[in-house]
Amino acid sequence: MSRLLVILCAALAALTGRLLAEAPSSNDDSIQKLRLDKFVMPEFPDYVRMTGSSKGVVTVAIGRSAEGYVTDVLVLSATNARLSRSVVEAVRKWKFALPGNLAPNGQQIFPIVRFLFSAKGIAVVSALTGSLASKDREIEETASVHLPSFAELDEVPKPIVHPMPQFTGATAERAIGATATVKYFVDEEGKVRVPVVTECSSPEIGQAALSAVEQWTFDPPRAAGRSTIALEMGQFTFAPSKDLGR
Repeated sequence: MSRLLVILCAALAALTGRLLAEAPSSNDDSIQKLRLDKFVMPEFPDYVRMTGSSKGVVTVAIGRSAEGYVTDVLVLSATNARLSRSVVEAVRKWKFALPGNLAPNGQQIFPIVRFLFSAKGIAVVSALTGSLASKDREIEETASVHLPSFAELDEVPKPIVHPMPQFTGATAERAIGATATVKYFVDEEGKVRVPVVTECSSPEIGQAALSAVEQWTFDPPRAAGRSTIALEMGQFTFAPSKDLGR
């Protein structure tokens, strides 16, 4: 598999810098870009302010159901664990207008959001392209963050639970020759998180691939001897006699 590094886009960094210089009086642009039907702002906990912390950054990847409900919130980077908990609690209450994990036309990307906590308030930066990094390392507000692919880890994680997509009846016939590609995070415990179909022959093929990948688990990924979050891609080609995934 080719080298896979997903980089937080330069536009996000530029927007982050601008928001840090301005009072985050409104997050309407980000809410509109994310197509949110329901938005809940995280709280800046008083006990964090009491410790002398006047700012912080949390970046998350968000998994969504076909109905637009949040199914998973994966913290990719954070400067404060308590702020992370506040973000996760709020984002789990969000509702999206469109499904986020399945690409109807074979075009989908990770929903990535960065929260900027400051004395002026909380700014929400929407980054619907790109992705980020290990949450045990502090980051600068405008920094791009990288995630390793399996090939860049100390060892390629061995699959523990790895079911393949299943088809029956007429669906099995339609699946012959079909393809699907799913990108997904693997967290420090080896669990697949926030999988997204990036290419598929049809929605039903993509959904079958997505349903399988959601169940996958691996040995925990490690880079330079440390636990990390990895980003990987699964490509499927379906043949007449059996389903092939690689």
